[in-house]
Amino acid sequence: MIIKEIKKRRSIRSYKADSVSDEDIKEIIKSAQFAPTANDNRAVEFVIIKDPEIKNTIFSFVDQEYMNSAPVLIVPVIDKEKSVTPVEDLSIASEHIFLQATALGLGTVWKHLSPEWVEKIKTLLDIPENFTMINLIPLGYAEEEMPEHSDEEFILEKIHQEKW
Repeated sequence: MIIKEIKKRRSIRSYKADSVSDEDIKEIIKSAQFAPTANDNRAVEFVIIKDPEIKNTIFSFVDQEYMNSAPVLIVPVIDKEKSVTPVEDLSIASEHIFLQATALGLGTVWKHLSPEWVEKIKTLLDIPENFTMINLIPLGYAEEEMPEHSDEEFILEKIHQEKW
């Protein structure tokens, strides 16, 4: 059941130096490509970064150490000319990445991008003008094990039937 991955998934900001296999990256991206998109536009694409120099340059923009320590950065991008809901399409694809990475024993975190960072990263990575992004996803093996979410965190009172 997928609830296992949902309960296990945590934001990871400290990564081991261990490399992530190309096969695992392929499986993670496959899951993201299966994510639903508005009007089935399938306009989401991905840039995979392993090069330490490129990661270091991105780190210099966003200034968060975990961006530099993760062995892989995934950059989900979307063609703005093909998607009527780019934020939603990128968000769903990102969540698929999080859950598949968790299933493979890997950690991730959502790194929001401010507009000035988007332009710098697009230039650095030669991303075409008609594409945009909203986040980066560091990927790697967690430095330390995080506790799973528990059923005690489930709050039944937050469910409203028919009306508030």
